[in-house]
Amino acid sequence: MSHLFDASRSFTALEQDNTIVAVIEMSQAKWLIAALVPGFKRQPLKTLDADAPALLKLLQRWRA
Repeated sequence: MSHLFDASRSFTALEQDNTIVAVIEMSQAKWLIAALVPGFKRQPLKTLDADAPALLKLLQRWRA
């Protein structure tokens, strides 16, 4: 019997004290990145050119 995926039933708890939650709105020219970053009092909001290495660099900086 196959089991259907149900996203509302997570088997792993989200550890909010050490998990970055990022939302990325992508267009062909610009990307808007909003995040919840542990240790930040504010919620960062950045606009980048559509560039994957720049996005990874930003996420790695927030992780550090």
